[in-house]
Amino acid sequence: MDLVHISSVAELLKVEHPHFGKIQKLGFLKTTTGLFTGTSRKAVAIEDYSSGKRQSVALHIGADNFMVTIASSFVLVTLKEGASRFPVIQKKWKLLTQKNGEGITEFFGTVNTYVDSDGLRWEHRFKRTTDEDELTGFDSNGKEILVITLETLR
Repeated sequence: MDLVHISSVAELLKVEHPHFGKIQKLGFLKTTTGLFTGTSRKAVAIEDYSSGKRQSVALHIGADNFMVTIASSFVLVTLKEGASRFPVIQKKWKLLTQKNGEGITEFFGTVNTYVDSDGLRWEHRFKRTTDEDELTGFDSNGKEILVITLETLR
């Protein structure tokens, strides 16, 4: 799978990938509540490892056009193209564990572990002194397959 040549929202939505092109409808109330109570951050970088090599997903689309909203029951990744935002990922998930940093707390921060509706495990690292968060997806073998580096909106 080659995600490097994506240059538009339409192309991204057509990709056969467990994380892209799967948009699950959530109820209006749940979505609205999640959008207000969740945390929205700008994506600094989006990288895919699923083909066995590291690939930048947003080579021609600036990664900072991706917005990631992390709520307690879902994650929503949207891509701003022109005047509107298109949903790219909308995953239902549930929180499995939350642990505070191991070792150097400032670096590791807090880690929330989720499982999504496709049975994939996600880790969201936040409250780090680096001022960058990470949302990382893992395959069934525990290998990182998608990493989204996030920056808090100011």
